[in-house]
Amino acid sequence: MLAIISDVHANLEAFRAVLDDIAKKGIKDIISLGDLIGYGPSPVECILLAVKHEIRGVMGNHEVALFKKNTRFNAKAQRALDFTRKMVRAYTKDPRVSGFFKNLKEEIREGKVVYIHGSPRGSTEEYLIKQADLFGLTPKAKEDIKANFGLLDELGFTGHTHIPCICNTDFYLVHPAWSDYQAYPLLWGTKTLVNAGSVGQPRDEDSKACYVTFDGEREITHHRVEYDIEKTVAKFKANPELDDSLGERLRNGW
Repeated sequence: MLAIISDVHANLEAFRAVLDDIAKKGIKDIISLGDLIGYGPSPVECILLAVKHEIRGVMGNHEVALFKKNTRFNAKAQRALDFTRKMVRAYTKDPRVSGFFKNLKEEIREGKVVYIHGSPRGSTEEYLIKQADLFGLTPKAKEDIKANFGLLDELGFTGHTHIPCICNTDFYLVHPAWSDYQAYPLLWGTKTLVNAGSVGQPRDEDSKACYVTFDGEREITHHRVEYDIEKTVAKFKANPELDDSLGERLRNGW
């Protein structure tokens, strides 16, 4: 059994709650789909926790941006990036932190399964299947999804949009809440894309942290986990280098 997490975004409380939930299931193998950092108040703490749990990971756009001079981030995200960069630089001599970044992959492929942040085609940048797409895929969305299916062997796990969902080559698209988070039966031979949602900054109007488990063969299951949101919000408010609204949005899951 494998747990797949994504978009922790330096939310230590959500990360701990999810790791506790994973441990209760007896799962030790965990893959992160990127954006462990960014936006949130606890980037180094989340890195150290990921290293402690030997989490394998791919790069998200926030990890990539950390080492770029120019980004396309909005003002709030850029301020958070500047804060994150300062915190990470303070730990550059810590081999756990430097090793974390060195060990990040662009993608992880295991058999016919790929783990990647944005999409098989766009790596860390492409926003594939957004909130509005859940209620009817536009022709452009179908075109983009079809192009990405062409790069899949069978199954792909992504993050980036913070919207948990599952889509197959018939463009049958589901949000896990529609089936009350029951296990999704995987049909090999029908290519499938799975968005793991977000641990630290959900954007599907559900404030609970989200992650996925995969039995390696037949079933994919999304899970929601409650955590101490107010503790995280208080950290935003206590940090003048972060925008308060980034914490307040956590209450509404958006």
